[in-house]
Amino acid sequence: MTATAPSKSQAFLIEASLPRQLGTVAVAAVGGFVFQWLGIPAGAMSGAMVATATASSLLPGSIVPLGGALRRIAMVVSGIGIGASVTRDVLSNVITYPASILTMMLCVIAMTATSAIITVVFARWDRATAVLAAVPGALAYILSVLPTTKASSTRVVAVQMMRVFFLVALVPVIVAESGIHLTVLARPEDSWWVFALECVFGAAMGWVLTKLRMAGGMLLGAMLVSGTIHALEFAHGRAPWSVMIAGQILIGAWSGSRFVGFDWNLFWRQSPSILGSIMASLIIAGGFAYVGTTFINVPFGAIFLAFSPGGFEAMAVLALALGFDPFYVAAHHLSRFFFLNFGLPLSLNTIVGKDGRK
Repeated sequence: MTATAPSKSQAFLIEASLPRQLGTVAVAAVGGFVFQWLGIPAGAMSGAMVATATASSLLPGSIVPLGGALRRIAMVVSGIGIGASVTRDVLSNVITYPASILTMMLCVIAMTATSAIITVVFARWDRATAVLAAVPGALAYILSVLPTTKASSTRVVAVQMMRVFFLVALVPVIVAESGIHLTVLARPEDSWWVFALECVFGAAMGWVLTKLRMAGGMLLGAMLVSGTIHALEFAHGRAPWSVMIAGQILIGAWSGSRFVGFDWNLFWRQSPSILGSIMASLIIAGGFAYVGTTFINVPFGAIFLAFSPGGFEAMAVLALALGFDPFYVAAHHLSRFFFLNFGLPLSLNTIVGKDGRK
């Protein structure tokens, strides 16, 4: 039986008023500060997401998706923070990127194939649904091709959303318990006028990249501007701490608010298959990351986040918050974006088959 189309909240179609959006941010801020108080790394973002997603389920109507203005602010601020990590030492690691990116591409193929096989064999999902649900970190493209396939939209969206949720929620806790995170050397904060200039030019570059339909265009534009300024040593510090925390809370609120209208009944019915496919992806990413540490001079945690099946924005900001090299992580997720968005359209008919297309 083919599942019906996803029951999306009207809040996704009509942007809510600013006061209601700020109410969502307030809930996210409480969760973020609680996680920070508990000493969980990246607690501002993970706590904000958990609180927002939980409130959207337990208190229907209390949470609305963030509008375009708040999302753009979150992306620009976060991009500036990522770009500020670019130093000469960071740039010296760029020579390792080709081998690392090639390993990541193999990891993507392995994750996609394994996750799809699990849902086909154990849950009897059709091939189109299994493949589109298994592809990591290409949600925008997948949502655009879903209407042209016979795939179950609810199942695909459930897997894609829950995968990012588990990564953002669990990875900081695992890092806190394992002690694998990288200790970052203290750096002074850049002046507010430097930060203001980065915001202006970063937003402008982000607008251009967004018009060119680049994934995470606002974040990428701000990251490129900030990275260039710091690589040329016109600035030597990091973005103001208070602004970075605010950006992480906004990212968490945005991620958590996506669960407005989420079909939890479907998730619980399909949870063994959904969770099984997600865990398989994470285990494979961890395995490839462990192998990568043998020939790449990058900490395991950074490689794991670079290979993880999460979204470009969430994984790059998570790396920044955890103290890993966010530039390395962002470069890999951007490479995966190109790999999937150019390779997937060419291979989709072969993978899905004619029976999977409308």
